[in-house]
Amino acid sequence: MIIDLLTKRYPGMRTWLVQRLTALVMAVYTIVLFVVLFFVQPESYTEWRAFFSPCWFRFATWLFWISLTVHAWLGVRDVLKDYVPNYQVRSVLIKVVVVTLSLEMIWATWLLAVVAKL
Repeated sequence: MIIDLLTKRYPGMRTWLVQRLTALVMAVYTIVLFVVLFFVQPESYTEWRAFFSPCWFRFATWLFWISLTVHAWLGVRDVLKDYVPNYQVRSVLIKVVVVTLSLEMIWATWLLAVVAKL
């Protein structure tokens, strides 16, 4: 039954499911982050860097950023498709969103791979 819903008969179901799964990943990460922050409570820059230094936490944060990027892309794309009827304007706006989200993901990856590891 679930496989039937994810076929070409219902093209919006895949988007809906991906958006719900990315929201779930972000919610779990946020809860874990608040629980860990409740116990650790870093105050200085050095403590914050040490907070993000474990490999598992950097990976979880990176997974959060990937989920946020995919979630944002699907939502903004659907809003633009629904509310911007002019194809040229919509095309330009979609390209701006893609570039912005790509730069955000590159920046987050650089922060987690280079800066937090120093």
